Amino acid sequence: MNIYVLDRYEDTHAILIQKDLFSNEIMILKDRLIEFAKPGDTLSIDFDQMGNLRHVEIILKHSEESVSDLEGV
Repeated sequence: MNIYVLDRYEDTHAILIQKDLFSNEIMILKDRLIEFAKPGDTLSIDFDQMGNLRHVEIILKHSEESVSDLEGV
C-alpha cells in the first residue's frame, strides 16, 4: 500500500501527492474518490499490476478545525 494526500480535484481527476515523495504527483479518476475523500485527507491506496485501484482507505481525515487552531501559533 502507498500513502497519498489528496491535494485537489481538477475537472475529472483527483490529484494525489505521494506522502514519502512530495514531488511524486499522480492523477486518478475523480469519481473513484469524490464520494468519501476530501482534499487534505491522507489515503492508503493499493494498485494492481495494471495500475488500477484495488483498495482505497482514508487513514487520516483532514480537519478544518485543526488547521485553524494552528494558524495562531
